[in-house]
Amino acid sequence: MAKILRVPMFGMLIVLLVGCGTDQWPMFRNDRQHMGRSPFIGTKMLIKKWISTKGDYVGCRPAIGPDGTVYVGSGDGKVYALNGATGTKKWVFATGDTVWGSPAIDSNDTVYVGSYDHNVYALNRATGNQNWVFITGYVVDSRPGIGSDGTVYVGSGDGKVYALNGATGTKKWVFATGGPVWGSPVISSDGTVYVGGHDHNVYALDGATGNQKWAFTTNGYVDSSPAIGTDNTIYVGSADHNIYALDGATGHQKWAFKTGNGVWSCPAIGADGTVYVGGGDHKVYALAGDTGKQKWSFSTHSSVGSSLAIGAETTLHAGGWDQKVYAIGQSSR
Repeated sequence: MAKILRVPMFGMLIVLLVGCGTDQWPMFRNDRQHMGRSPFIGTKMLIKKWISTKGDYVGCRPAIGPDGTVYVGSGDGKVYALNGATGTKKWVFATGDTVWGSPAIDSNDTVYVGSYDHNVYALNRATGNQNWVFITGYVVDSRPGIGSDGTVYVGSGDGKVYALNGATGTKKWVFATGGPVWGSPVISSDGTVYVGGHDHNVYALDGATGNQKWAFTTNGYVDSSPAIGTDNTIYVGSADHNIYALDGATGHQKWAFKTGNGVWSCPAIGADGTVYVGGGDHKVYALAGDTGKQKWSFSTHSSVGSSLAIGAETTLHAGGWDQKVYAIGQSSR
């Protein structure tokens, strides 16, 4: 059976940790390719170590630094750094509005995060002091992606994708789409940036120049952030109920899998190439990465809008709108 923990949707942050507090998760989906894999074995028991009631509702996914510090935004417009072992506050940084998007941490100990006050912030990881701020044209709900050269890529509700110098916050380039960009950019090994938008498109952009390489049009808005397979296949969900596999070089569709509702969850990719994704039809799907053939599905009690995380032993972890967190093991499938 799946192990299930019931948690409040808003009002507090609950962290479940087993063992030491140094399990790093530096950005949304853990890596630039957004595979959603953890090198650690997931817990077989649900152990609550601490609860933090600081701030307001917590809608973003936390990032975890190399020392185990947890970085998370809140509805009170603040970014919190919490001790991963105890939940005590290390520092707090106030923006001008809700912080919904997940922070990202680079190798130079800088935390990048967007806010509903239209800004992208760069903060010192140890102190919370502001390094720089960049103003976009509207709400920033997108989670920043960090390139191998330190470039920060982020979308905005103003319909644009921005490339910023991570050290200074200066703009390298901007790419205009036809609608808000709430999803997070993902970066391939060759520097190509992939991102979806509310104009129904998935874009491939040159990471150095911002020039468009290709665009793939779905029949619904794309809030799901893409994930990149080891063969450079792009996996992404759409509000048109489909999960798509696209050739990363050309944008040509390899396959599409139809679910029973919109797909807002971001896919995760297992070590064997299996693609895992949650759907608005109350299911978690496992699909063959090369063909899109369904391997299995797991039914929850509500839409699965969260992104899945995969433990080293292949246990899946997913959050549902039923206020539950699911750990789906081999015996549950």
